[in-house]
Amino acid sequence: MSERQSVLYLSYTGMLEPLGRSQVLSYLSRLSDDYIFTLVSFEKPADLADEKAVRNLKAECVDLGIAWKPQTYHHRPRMLATAWDLLVLFWQTLRHSRRGKVRLVHCRSYIPGLAAWLCGKVTGKPFVFDMRALWPEEMVTAGRLDEKSLTYRGLKWVERRLLRNAASVVSLTEAAVEHLLDEYPELHRDRFEVITTCVDVGRFTPAQVGAAVRPLAERRPFIVGTMGTLLSGWFYLDAYFTFFRVVKQHRPDARASIVTRDDRKQVLAAARSAGVHPDDIDIVSASPGEMPALLSKMDVGVMFFAPKIGSAPTRLGESLAAGVQVVGNVGIGDLARLIERYRVGVVVDNAYDVAQLDAAARALLGRYDEIVASGACRHAAEDYFSADQGAKRYAAIYRRLDPFVVGG
Repeated sequence: MSERQSVLYLSYTGMLEPLGRSQVLSYLSRLSDDYIFTLVSFEKPADLADEKAVRNLKAECVDLGIAWKPQTYHHRPRMLATAWDLLVLFWQTLRHSRRGKVRLVHCRSYIPGLAAWLCGKVTGKPFVFDMRALWPEEMVTAGRLDEKSLTYRGLKWVERRLLRNAASVVSLTEAAVEHLLDEYPELHRDRFEVITTCVDVGRFTPAQVGAAVRPLAERRPFIVGTMGTLLSGWFYLDAYFTFFRVVKQHRPDARASIVTRDDRKQVLAAARSAGVHPDDIDIVSASPGEMPALLSKMDVGVMFFAPKIGSAPTRLGESLAAGVQVVGNVGIGDLARLIERYRVGVVVDNAYDVAQLDAAARALLGRYDEIVASGACRHAAEDYFSADQGAKRYAAIYRRLDPFVVGG
C-alpha cells in the first residue's frame, strides 16, 4: 500500500455545529484511514464556550488521526469580521500547507477557496474548490447584496478565478453546473464533480419499518416538521406556517414541530403573524446526536426556500434517511427533480399560493400510505444521499489529482 498523503481541509463552517459534523466530519472519518487530514475550521464563540463539547470533539479527531485546528469565527461588523477571518485563514493555510507532506488543499466554500488560491501562488499546492452553493447569487436572493454593488462584482471576480484555477470543482447540484457552464463558457464540464449534501444514513432509523408501519389514519398527532436555520432569509418560514394551517384543515390533530437553534421568540412571532397558535407548535434545539430521534417523529418535512439553484438542503437527505416524506418548491437546486424522481413527496411551483399548498396537502395525505409502504424515502437516502458514496467520490477526486496517493 502506498504511503498516506496529507490533505489540508479548510472549512468556514464550524465542526461543533450540526452542519459541520454532517457535511465535513462524516466524510473525513471515512477517508482518514487513507489520508492524513489537517482540519482548519471556524467555530462560533458560543460553541467554543462548551468545554465538554470541545474536549469530546478533540478526542474524536485524535482517534481518527485528524489534526483539528479550530479558529474563532467573527460575525460583526460583517465586512471587517470577514476580512479578519480571511487574514487568519490565509495565515493558517500558508502555515499548514508548507509543513509536512501536504499535497492538496480542500476548500469548503468561497472564503477558504480564496485563501487557498492566494496561498497556492506561494506554495504551488493545488486546491479543490468545494463551492457548496452559488454564494454571490444567493446573497442577492436573500436581499443582502445588490447585483450592481461593488461587493457583488468583487465576489463574481473571485468566483471566476476560483473556478478557473481550481484543480477540481465540487458542486452540490447539476443545476448549478449547468448555470456555471452557461455563465463561464471557457470552463469544461470535466472540471466539475457533483456531490450533494450527503448524510450518515446509518445514524437514522425510519420510525415506520416492518411491523412498526402504521397507516395514516392511526398516526396521531400528524407532525408537520422542519429543521435547521429558519431566520436567515433563505427559508420561507411564513409559507411553512401557511402550509401547516392548510394541513390542519384536513387533519385537525396536526402539530408543527421545529428543530432549530434560531431565536424561539422570533419563530413564535412569525407563527402568530401567519395565524398559527403557539400551542400548536413544538420548538426545540438539538445536538447532532439528538437529531435522528426528533426527525423520526415527523410525518412530513417542509422545505420551502428562496430560489437557490446551487443549494442542496441537508435536511432533505436527513429527512429521507429517517423515512420522512417531504414537500418542497421548485428552484432549489435539484430538490424538485429528486422528489419527483424518487416519489418521496410533493412539489409546488409557488410556496405562497394557498391553492397549490392545499392541493399539495391533499396529494400528500392521499399518497401517504403508498409512499410509506414502498420504502421510497429510505431508498432515496441510501441511493443518492449516502455519506459512504460521497466519501468514495471525494477519494476519487484526490486520486485523480495526485496519482501517488493511496489507491492511485
